[in-house]
Amino acid sequence: MGHSLAVDTDEVHERIVTGVATLEGIDPLSLPPLFEAVDPDALAAIFATTESGECRAGRIGFSYADHEITVEFDQYDDPVVTID
Repeated sequence: MGHSLAVDTDEVHERIVTGVATLEGIDPLSLPPLFEAVDPDALAAIFATTESGECRAGRIGFSYADHEITVEFDQYDDPVVTID
C-alpha cells in the first residue's frame, strides 16, 4: 500500500526524506543520505521546466531506506511522492 504525503516543501528530495521519516516515526537525520539512492540534483533537474518554458512530465522510481519511492510529475501539478 503506497502513501502519498503532503509535506510542506517544494523540494522533491525534502519530500522524500521527510515522508520516509514520518512513516518510520524517526528523525529525518537518522536516515541514510538520499544521495546514496539517487542524485537529488538530477532528480530535481529531470523534470525542470525546459529552456523553451515547457514543463516536463514523467515518473521515476527507486529504492531508499527499505522503501520504494515513486515521484510523478505532470505538466499541471506539483510532483507527487509515493512511498511504499
